[in-house]
Amino acid sequence: MNEARFLIIGAAHWHAPWHLRALEAAGARVVAIVDRAPAARSALGAGRAVREYGDVDEALTRHPEAIPIVLTPPRETPAVLERIVEGGTPFVLEKPGTVDAGALAAIVEAVAARRIATAVPFVNRYADFWAELRALGSIKDDWTHAHFRILAGPPGRYVRDGVPWVLSRRDYGGGALRNLGIHAADAVSQLTGSAEVSVRSARTSNRLHGLEVEDFAIAVLETTDARTITIEAGYAMPAENAADKEWRVHGPGWAVSESNGTVTIRDDQGPRSYAGAPSSEQYLAFGRTLADFAVTGRSVAGDVHDLLLAQRIVDQIYAASPRSMVPSSREM
Repeated sequence: MNEARFLIIGAAHWHAPWHLRALEAAGARVVAIVDRAPAARSALGAGRAVREYGDVDEALTRHPEAIPIVLTPPRETPAVLERIVEGGTPFVLEKPGTVDAGALAAIVEAVAARRIATAVPFVNRYADFWAELRALGSIKDDWTHAHFRILAGPPGRYVRDGVPWVLSRRDYGGGALRNLGIHAADAVSQLTGSAEVSVRSARTSNRLHGLEVEDFAIAVLETTDARTITIEAGYAMPAENAADKEWRVHGPGWAVSESNGTVTIRDDQGPRSYAGAPSSEQYLAFGRTLADFAVTGRSVAGDVHDLLLAQRIVDQIYAASPRSMVPSSREM
């Protein structure tokens, strides 16, 4: 089998090294790195035989065999994707992709029209939680309520690491909800399928860090048949290496959860728990998915159509949330 080849567009993104290592572990090769900042390109490609470019067009032209992985700032991403779609090239898009669903919709329409294969790293789909839920068989369809929480540490790391645009409403389209909560929104889509979901209440706040974007968001969603889902997302943990993540779903006589690495199944036999695969394994699994994607054009981790569904849920939450933000240092 020919070696799968990729090029990374957006070397400064904090996920770029994870994708690079995952692809190498899967036997694939990154042939080029693209970023306007030479330091970001050099840092990511250090010690590797990889070409570096400051211009997207030049990289795409010189490496037509490589699949682009797009990690650019969301405000800039549509222009990059238009160039890629124009060439009919399969691509990988880092979430959230664009500043909102409206900016992504035209791209998704063009992708569908040209039947271009895409992949999106919704790596939380690899969590053991989903395998346990599938193991319930048809009983899982009787779920009644669910909760998806994803909290990370302070966002100052984004400024330090050279990606301050993550904390800009204009450049990123929001804060913790757009960044972290996109995983929870995808989980909602995965759980509900084609069922219509509405936002019953929502709240965003920047009280903790005083940024121009929210550092915490919470929402209650409801399906048309009165099933409820809650979402929490935030930069609310006290340390950068701290996290608090829980995916949980309940049904009549059963519950499945994965909370901070521990998977628990509850039913009439009592609770049973075990240690789930670490989050680092999720990115390695995505690397293997991409190696397969290069050959088959299929992605079990989701595609841009799935991303659009998640973006629409995030947009609904923002629209339903009353704006009660304290002035940020940029706005004072």
